[in-house]
Amino acid sequence: MLAILFDVDDTLYDVSIPFCSACEKVFKERYSIPSMDLFLAGRIHDVPVIERIRKAFRKFGIQITESEVMEFHEVYRIEQTKITLTEGMKNILEFCRQKGIFTGVITNGFSRAQWNKVKNLHLEAWIPDSRIIVSGDEGVRKPDPGIFKLAEQRFGLDRKDTWFIGDTYATDISGAINAGWNSIWLNRRQDILPDGKVSPDYTVSDEKGLFNILHSKWSD
Repeated sequence: MLAILFDVDDTLYDVSIPFCSACEKVFKERYSIPSMDLFLAGRIHDVPVIERIRKAFRKFGIQITESEVMEFHEVYRIEQTKITLTEGMKNILEFCRQKGIFTGVITNGFSRAQWNKVKNLHLEAWIPDSRIIVSGDEGVRKPDPGIFKLAEQRFGLDRKDTWFIGDTYATDISGAINAGWNSIWLNRRQDILPDGKVSPDYTVSDEKGLFNILHSKWSD
């Protein structure tokens, strides 16, 4: 059975959108730093957003107050409820459905936060909750191959015919490779392949490139 599993954050949706929107609403009148610059400066994987915003401002030599941190956090939580799948990602998921490809999700994060994202993205239109694995529910997280093996057992997957699509090499791609899965790196931020690391099967920079790969491999 051909199967494609997806990461969530910065794969199914662009994480810079809620972050930058919150920055605009909280900091635009106080600081002159562009919101995208703050996003890139604070971009750390698998840490709470309050740590990312602190780090972002520290990179510009600014120590924001705790009240500013918490104000940002509250606004960010509201902006997270507005996340959506892009038309490009909807097309990818619809292509998989039309081709009868098994689709699922493996995502790192706290249970409530990740399930709220699943709900806000309306993933149930393509991927039922029963095909979604959240690390916070399982006690194991990417890149540990154990979470990929859990997916194999739970969903009846054959690793030779299973693909993982994610945005982060250190967690998504290295984890999939070490689990013996095929991988596609959706490298939105143009990160560099770490020295000495195994390359994924494919690397793309956007959803159009991802769709083209899927279409070229499984259009028949």
